[in-house]
Amino acid sequence: MSLPEFSLEGKIAFVTGAGRGLGRAGALAFARAGADVVLVSRTRSQLEETAASVERLGRKALVATADTRSRQEVEAAVRAAVEVFGRIDILFNNAGTNVRKPVVEMTDEDWHTIIETNVKGVFVVARAVARQMIVQQGGCIINMSSASAVVPECDKVVYASSKGAVMQFTKGLAMELAPHGIRVNAIAPGYMLTPLVKGYVEGDAERRQRILSRIPLGRLGQPEEIGGALVFLASGAASFITGATIAIDGGWTAS
Repeated sequence: MSLPEFSLEGKIAFVTGAGRGLGRAGALAFARAGADVVLVSRTRSQLEETAASVERLGRKALVATADTRSRQEVEAAVRAAVEVFGRIDILFNNAGTNVRKPVVEMTDEDWHTIIETNVKGVFVVARAVARQMIVQQGGCIINMSSASAVVPECDKVVYASSKGAVMQFTKGLAMELAPHGIRVNAIAPGYMLTPLVKGYVEGDAERRQRILSRIPLGRLGQPEEIGGALVFLASGAASFITGATIAIDGGWTAS
């Protein structure tokens, strides 16, 4: 069954961290729903792999290498997107990182790595894309928060803090941009089987069981399982939703 209000046909999606993991999954979800996709990250080879997958789905893909912490590089990627496609309708502000350590073992460099990527990077990208969306008088921004923003873990305190900041940034930005017809929401995934999570969870049977025991659905998520929420938030079906964060965590934050 096809529901027209969920279609992204003719839309242009701008996805950061699109070379792997949840960014790649999001880019492919948008493409399946009919959008052409601008793929952004620091690693061109990974982006080209994602681009090939997008094109196999019959959609166009533009590769734009950029470090999301760099205003100049992000603004150049936005200009390239507008030059090729004429507009940006959807932003999936996904790029992020983590350093798993107790706070007392964190270095200043660890702190800056997490905060610069997860908070400054989200701000830099949202600012650049929002300026274009204001010109268009419309668009949809979806930021990447995390279940950790609601339920932190002992070795993810700084990461959880950064994702809590993203959640609050989402609410405030939604209020600022609403007069321009721009909606701003976030998703908050739990443990999804990306390559990084797979290495962390599957290398320790006790750790895996401890995590699974906290998830009411009793399993880890697949990266593709963020796709439905992303397409929904980006589509006309979510036209009256802004400032919200949708948990995609198997019940982690409900338990």
